[in-house]
Amino acid sequence: MLTVRILGTGAATGRRAVPTAEVAERIGMDPAEAVARTGIEQRYFVEGDQDVMTLAADALRQALDRAGVEPSALARVILVSSTGGDVRIPATANRVLGALGIGRTCDAFDVNNACTGFLTGFDLAARSVATGLGPVAVVAAERFSDCIGPDRPRSFLVMGDAAAAIVVGPGRAGEGVEHAVLRNAADFYQGIVMEHATPEAPSRVEFREANRLIATTAIGGVKAAVEQALAEVKLTLDDMDWIVPHQPNGRLLAAMIDALGVPPARVVPVVHEIGSVGAASAPFSLDRLMASGRVKPGQRILLVAVGAGMSYGAMVYRVGEE
Repeated sequence: MLTVRILGTGAATGRRAVPTAEVAERIGMDPAEAVARTGIEQRYFVEGDQDVMTLAADALRQALDRAGVEPSALARVILVSSTGGDVRIPATANRVLGALGIGRTCDAFDVNNACTGFLTGFDLAARSVATGLGPVAVVAAERFSDCIGPDRPRSFLVMGDAAAAIVVGPGRAGEGVEHAVLRNAADFYQGIVMEHATPEAPSRVEFREANRLIATTAIGGVKAAVEQALAEVKLTLDDMDWIVPHQPNGRLLAAMIDALGVPPARVVPVVHEIGSVGAASAPFSLDRLMASGRVKPGQRILLVAVGAGMSYGAMVYRVGEE
């Protein structure tokens, strides 16, 4: 048990709502078929001066406000992004500090573990706080609109721009991260790839394996991580009050829920309204859940993610008493 508490959560999206019909028409696909196939009705794209930094800062400000924590009180800021941030150097997390009006008060760095990155960041934050360094902010921010296009229809049809954040601080006895399982299977590293841009070609998210193989591999990773995490704490899925999975598209989300055998009512779907948003997917759903007022003291939340690489993981978080 890492005795920590989620003090606050927040989320943000790109400013421009983009219906699936709009992107479907650009690739010559029937809009109704596109919605039925993906389970996505719209997504959001950044607009104007929005970038990864502004998305992250907007989500983190909300999380800090809900936590009642001043930015200057943070000991560490971990920015998670599959798309690599706004620039290669410095870390985009460094720019987030500037947007929050702080500097020289904490460290900040970027993490990339594809769609599993939020769990990676949460694990790092929890271990930091448990060893005396806190509070720590984790913010996942993705700007996929820059690296998708009609030339790659599979990714263009599902991806969007969003961010979500948590602030983690010391917990009390019986609350926190009960166990986490994080794994990478390097034998599937070519399944989903985004190469560096070259003078001849822009950087694009590419699905290089068949959808069925990607789905089967993803579900297998999710089940393995969940089974191992629950076995370590001697619990079952029936003991989990809420399941917060990564949501790559509506069909795969439904398949993961079915494979795990959990009631859909324990899941907070968001993919239909924000699209596939990489590492920001699970924390966006977590923010929606926390803001709903339905989470009760003593309940357990199972966080699950899977991404390119293949990276995958599961984490059991127990909510503290009031």
